[in-house]
Amino acid sequence: MYDTLFAITAIFVIAAAVLIVVTQRSFPITPFYIVAGILAGLVIDETQLLELAQWGIAFIVFVFGVNVNIGTVRSQGRTSTIIGIVQVSIVGFLGFAAGVGLGLDLENAAFLGIAAGLSSSLIATSYLQDSSRASSASEQLARSIHFVEDILGIIAIIVLSAVVYVSTPSWEPAVAAVGLFALALVVRYALFVRMISPINDDAELLMLVAITFAIGAMAIAEAVGLSIVVGAFAAGIAVVDEYPQSLTLTDTIEDLEDFFAPIFFITLGALLTVPTVESLGLTLVLVLAILVINPLLVAVLLLAREYDGRTAVSTGLSLDHVSVFSLFIAIEALGAEAIDRAVFNAIVLAAVVTMIAAAFTSSRAGQIERTLRKKKFFDRAGETITTNISDEAKLTDHVIIAGSRYGSGGLRDERIDRTLVFVGDDRESITDTTKSYNYIYGAVSNDDVWERAQAENAALIVSLYPDRDRTDAIVDVDVDTPLLVRTNQPDDTDELLEAGAAGSIDSSAVTAEHIIELLENEIPMSDRARGASGDDST
Repeated sequence: MYDTLFAITAIFVIAAAVLIVVTQRSFPITPFYIVAGILAGLVIDETQLLELAQWGIAFIVFVFGVNVNIGTVRSQGRTSTIIGIVQVSIVGFLGFAAGVGLGLDLENAAFLGIAAGLSSSLIATSYLQDSSRASSASEQLARSIHFVEDILGIIAIIVLSAVVYVSTPSWEPAVAAVGLFALALVVRYALFVRMISPINDDAELLMLVAITFAIGAMAIAEAVGLSIVVGAFAAGIAVVDEYPQSLTLTDTIEDLEDFFAPIFFITLGALLTVPTVESLGLTLVLVLAILVINPLLVAVLLLAREYDGRTAVSTGLSLDHVSVFSLFIAIEALGAEAIDRAVFNAIVLAAVVTMIAAAFTSSRAGQIERTLRKKKFFDRAGETITTNISDEAKLTDHVIIAGSRYGSGGLRDERIDRTLVFVGDDRESITDTTKSYNYIYGAVSNDDVWERAQAENAALIVSLYPDRDRTDAIVDVDVDTPLLVRTNQPDDTDELLEAGAAGSIDSSAVTAEHIIELLENEIPMSDRARGASGDDST
């Protein structure tokens, strides 16, 4: 008991020190947690680290289950299922083959393949990416793919528990898992909301209920021979956070994530050891598969399904880190003496390298996409642009709206007496919002999109994107047409005006009615754009 309390105390003292430093600057927190974990590993016994890592992973798996948005998964179901299964199969096989080629036995090569294939996790993504950014189409698609791959991770854990970690293989754990998830779905859809309605406004009681669900399901899982992470995921599925008064519950669950995430990342850093030549070679295989092959493969697969280049690259880059399920599998295998120490160390080191890298690549997806575009990657991969322009549309003195999902609902040609053309990289939103209206689906960094929209002949371009990356790409379009951009900060406004924008719109004022008011102004369109910055900028 003393050793466990000492380990937890050391972890949170270190986490607090890291937070004090990081909150003073806009640094990604994950790399600092991992570095702090390296220091913690000097004073905490490995047995305690492995146990804490398992509990940390189990609870954030529970949080992941709670946060699963069934509606999003259904809307992206076909695409995400195909992408997830194909990516895991191809990269997993390559990892397995590389392991065999490097002299591993079949069992250890399989663990290497699992780590290479399951190279994503919705659980860690919220910490690796900037949560302050607006959720984009690529992030929604990525979440759906993550869900598919994490389900595959759960299946892998169940199969290993039934076949590899036991002296006599048995499918009883698999049957028990099916029963546990069936019970979770019954609770989710028939009982949960009724159970917590009387205490919905009591955060403390909700916290107790959430923890009780998690620990209870983990206890049931252990009792029937399953891993605790399977029980944690089932408990998360049972908890509903999509009902009308769910804000208090959502805040409570986020508190749990904030509590256990530092445990996971710090124990990950603490598990690092001085690598051997063998483990370095295996780590290189994993890093190459996860940081290079995975993003490119996913991007190519999405381009083949007619997604735009930016969505393809951004989604691919969300799969560039080792899954926490891979780590959990490695930890369980180490406890069962089923994995070589060199393979385990390689998986841990690859997780550290890829998660630190992911903390930076996630914020540079736009730059990477533009670099690949300059290298003609998308031309060779067959990027397509979807155009829906009516025969009656007059693409002269028209208005181009970029980023339809961020505030253009209600805009129609007849309301402003001009032809509207919607452009953007959110396929679901742009085709649904505009319906039978004129739209061009494609990346705003693609010059062909603006040529099809005849931007040179337009009276005005309005960018509603809240992020600087796509806004900068639109500002860089080589046309003389006046451009209104959405801005969040005064510094952004000044920089964008210097870069060529004619005016800006305050983010808080981005509504269809406000945009119509701008467009209906009596002054000439070119002057209108220039004058808007004085009236509407922040």
